[in-house]
Amino acid sequence: MLNIKSIVAIMAMLPMGLFAQKDVVSAYNANQDGDYLKAAEFIDQAILDEKANVKEKTWRYRGNIYTNLASDSTLYAQVPDALEKAAASFVKADELDVKQRYSSERMADIARGATIAGNSGISYFNSGVYGRAGELFVTASEMTMMLGAVDTMAIFNSALCFEKASMYDRAVDQYMMCGGYGYQVPDVFLFAANIQKMEGDTAKALTTLQNARQDFPREQALIIEELNIYLVAGQFELAKENLMLAAEQDPTNEILWFSLGSVYDNLEMQDEAVEAYAKSLGIKADYFDANYNLGALYFNMAVQMVNEANDMWKPRMSKDEATKQKELEDGGKAMFSTALPYLEKALEVEPEDRETLRSLRDIYARVGMDEKMLEVSAKLKTLE
Repeated sequence: MLNIKSIVAIMAMLPMGLFAQKDVVSAYNANQDGDYLKAAEFIDQAILDEKANVKEKTWRYRGNIYTNLASDSTLYAQVPDALEKAAASFVKADELDVKQRYSSERMADIARGATIAGNSGISYFNSGVYGRAGELFVTASEMTMMLGAVDTMAIFNSALCFEKASMYDRAVDQYMMCGGYGYQVPDVFLFAANIQKMEGDTAKALTTLQNARQDFPREQALIIEELNIYLVAGQFELAKENLMLAAEQDPTNEILWFSLGSVYDNLEMQDEAVEAYAKSLGIKADYFDANYNLGALYFNMAVQMVNEANDMWKPRMSKDEATKQKELEDGGKAMFSTALPYLEKALEVEPEDRETLRSLRDIYARVGMDEKMLEVSAKLKTLE
């Protein structure tokens, strides 16, 4: 009979790999019995051993065990990072399975895990736990990628969740990933740029917008957002230079000419603004914004002339002063008539635009087109 010291000595000589192998077997058996928590305890002990953690089987078992944990709502609540552990385990198993002998065995669990992650993400989102929801949508997308597919909706959902959770860097990353896959473009670039701008990094926002415009040069939302950044910053000259260059490169892009006209408007370069708006309308005659802005420009010029004429009035005026005042009045009336067809065209494109209707009502009253004025006034009443 062996004494205690001899037993200890023999055990000391046994390879540590035998104990790790025992943990793997115990994990497998517990998993088969449905005791997933115990199985997880055994398998996590096994991966600490340098001989066990280089075997594909160890990590595949671990992925399966944690996927099983996540599939049980009660156990999942106790181990909330089960899916992340499952995903990491499958990644490691794939690395070790050089000849991909067991890929089909992993795929079923990965697909199951992706579905659970997506559904869990929806549940957390509906509960208002946006950060956790975002992480789960990321896990769902990562597991789907292991299957050789791309779940762009999960990526997009993760971005929305991170934005709601004020996890802005993560949100931008996920929006940009969507853009890379061509999902919800170009809107996702606009969303990313808006976050960057909100965070005060207008340089990054501009870079995001400019890069997006290389693929979507005619996307008005991108152009206008870039323009707005310049306008808010008062960088009208920079906006002008940027848009002039873009318009030269794409001279048939009506949006670029319209945007350039807007910049000229802000720079009070009226002649240049008129020319830019006219080029825009030469490309697209029914472009609402260009028609409205050009009509508004002429309208404002007319009002300015009328106001100057009114400011000249005094009880006794010289002949030259009276002549000048009459010229301003006539010029203002002519300018209102010049504005008229552009605003009428704008109304034709968008029949219920209130600002256009108000401007036309004013013009019709000033040029003596009473029937038109009453018609527009009646329409405004139905909208207000």
